Order: sequence, then C-alpha cells, then structure tokens
Amino acid sequence: MKKVLIAAALLVASISAYAQFGVMMPSEKKNVKDPNTGVTLTVLTNTEGNDKFIYQTDPMWTPDGKWLHFRSSSDRVKSEPVKGIDRQGKEYTYVPGQYFFMEIATGKTVQVTDGSVGSVFLANKSNKLFVNKRVGQDWNMYEMNLDTFFADAKAGKAKAFDSYLKYIGTFPQTEEMGRPGGWCVNSDDTYAFISVSRQNGTPEDYAEMQKHEFNPRPDQPKKITQSLSGLRKMDLKTGEVTMIANVNFKVGHIQASRYRPNEIVFCCETGGDAHQRMWYADANTNTFKPLYVETPLDWVTHETFGTEDYVYFNVLGWQPQLRKQAHGIFRINLRTDDIDCLGNVEMDKDRSSSLTGRGFWHCNSTRDNKWAAGDTFAGSIWLIDVETGHKYHIASDIKMAPDHGHPFFSPDGTKLCFQSGHYSDGKRLNLVMVDLTKLPYFKK
Repeated sequence: MKKVLIAAALLVASISAYAQFGVMMPSEKKNVKDPNTGVTLTVLTNTEGNDKFIYQTDPMWTPDGKWLHFRSSSDRVKSEPVKGIDRQGKEYTYVPGQYFFMEIATGKTVQVTDGSVGSVFLANKSNKLFVNKRVGQDWNMYEMNLDTFFADAKAGKAKAFDSYLKYIGTFPQTEEMGRPGGWCVNSDDTYAFISVSRQNGTPEDYAEMQKHEFNPRPDQPKKITQSLSGLRKMDLKTGEVTMIANVNFKVGHIQASRYRPNEIVFCCETGGDAHQRMWYADANTNTFKPLYVETPLDWVTHETFGTEDYVYFNVLGWQPQLRKQAHGIFRINLRTDDIDCLGNVEMDKDRSSSLTGRGFWHCNSTRDNKWAAGDTFAGSIWLIDVETGHKYHIASDIKMAPDHGHPFFSPDGTKLCFQSGHYSDGKRLNLVMVDLTKLPYFKK
C-alpha cells in the first residue's frame, strides 16, 4: 500500500509540474500587495514556468470573457523534441513552447496546442482559435472550435490536438507572394492579414530600402537588417491568398483593427529607431500610407490599436537629445490625424546610465478611450486618466526581464494585465492581473 501511495504522489507531482494537452490544471493564483504602490496584485501563475501573454496588440480574452490566453516555454511544457526547417532549408531539433488558456472564474489552466505550432490568433466574434503550423514545407492555416475543446477538457475527455483542427488553406509557395511571417485576424474573422518577406524587388526597391536603413550608434539597440516585405490576406473561408501591397522595408507588429475589418497598422521594424515607424493600410483598396509623420528626433515605438478611431504609441525619451521635445505616450486619430500627448513619468528622477528616468516603453488603452496604461524602462506599471492626464502608479520593480511588462486591458476595461519578472528576480515571467474596480480613483 505504501508503494502505491508513493507512486500516486509521484504521479500527482509529475502532473503538477508539467501541463499536458487538454488536461485542466489547478489554479496557481495568489494575491499580493505591491509594497510601493499599495495596490493588490493577483499573480496568476507561479514561478515554475516562464509564462508570457501573447502581445498587447492581439486579443487575449475569448469573446465571452471567460478565458484568458497565454503561452509558455518548455519550463512548463513537457514536450517531445521536434524537427524543424530553418530559412536556409537546414533541419534542426527543438522543444516547442505551447499555448494555454486560463479560466477566469476558477484560475484553472489548460494547454490548448500540442507538438509543433507556428502561432495562433483568437477570433474576435466567436470562441475560435486560428492556428498556423508548418506541414513539411507548407504554411497551413486551421480553425479550432474552443467551445468543443473546453467542454472535452473539463470532462477529462480531450482528444488529440489535430482532431480539433479544421483546415482552411495553404500559403502559396511563389516568388511573387513571398515568405509568410507575422499575421493577425481582422475584426469580423473573415481574413487573416499576413506579413511576408520577398526577394523579387527591383534595383530601385533595394536602393530605397538601403536609403532609410537604420545605422545605430554604439549606445543604441542592435540593428535588425532590413528586407523587402509586403502584406497579403487569406480568406478564412476559402483559403485563397491575395495581394494587399509590397513595401521597401521590413514589416513588423502587423495588427488589425478590432472595429473595422479593412484596417491594418504595421511598422518598419529596425530593432531601434526608424525613419518612419508607423504605417496604415486599407485591405479594401490595397493602399498604405505613413501614420504619424515623424520628425528626425521622434523615436516612435510600440503602436497599438486602442479604439475604433485611435492608435496609441510611444515617443521615447530615453536619451538626452530625445527629451528636448514632447515624449511619452501619444495617440493619433485615424480619421483626422490629430495628435494628443498623454505625457511621461520618471523623467524628473535619475538621468544617469541606469534605466530609471527613461519613461514609458509600451502602452495600451481601454476601448472607451478613458484609460491608458504603460510600462517603463525602470520596471513600473502606470495607469493614466486620459481626460485629466493624472497618472497612477500600479506596480513597481517588475524587472522588465526576461521580457517587458506589455500591459493591456480586458475588453470591458475593468482588468489590467501585465507580465512580471519580479517574483523570480528576472529569471522567469509571471502573469499578473489587477482588478481596477477596486481602486478608488478608477471608480470615480
């Protein structure tokens, strides 16, 4: 009997240490009070894994508001090594991370992907997950019905991952279409917008690309090599892929409006500054244009759709010369091009070589335009009343390691989520949530 109990205990420990596909895992939530701000933080995950929210530009709550989406590395996932093909066509072996959902009411988590998956994107209108994965040399798109999967997982009857996938289409392997990269899904779940790299440019294309290439100084971030890129769209009913536009720079942070199905915002990705960071595209007319035309001193970064009419973004103030003009969290009206500056924080403190004093890095907003949030270089999370400009310190010492805070709001604007390296001294990330309705200034 003793051996049986020991074996059972080891089995429970094993299950607790590693989540498996379709298995509902116990809640890891705990409440702590930030010692510097006094705000109660709900730490959603423990420090055993390395858990990350998807990104503040993408939906992370199911449309019914019951489940929160995140991903985790092999620290949480017990996956078998798989083989992949790199861009040079060479085979390599790796242990893939996986995607998860947390049930808000219970705190329980469930692994929603298995094996080798490229990336996923939540639908905006129904509880579906769009899944991209490579099968051989093919870049395939699938649809997954989450209601069916959640019901099976709760009943302890989850089937194999592939059995939940409905095939949509394959990206065509042609020189004209290019090589697919990042992607997102539009507001009515009819199209996936896909960024591509391409090799079919003219000498004029390459000359234009090199003209604006970012050449960093020794104290600036590492450069990302520019490449000719483009935007494509895949019909999520038929799988047909068509052209939107080609551009002469490397496309990054492609995101779709949550309100208008034709609107896209993307960026010129350099790893540092860009001559023109933000761009806007219309998938109906296949046109694109700069969004917020920059001055030479503007260091623009981390744009995100806030509301139907506003895109929020950061103008950095992390170097002395950048602080000679307005910087901090901004927003631009997509219909009028009017600009609002919500300001910065920490700029009156230390301006030495430390990270304190450099201000905001990433931002987000509620869908009613009433509140904005940002993380700072120094590792703090702040809430901003958009109407009054008042700023409220929410969390401190999140380390900004091994990744940044990336704050974002729940669809109803009552919860603020971010990731923090505080609880593992910057070694791994925990997921954190704040119930804003508990804060007196938010209620006002």
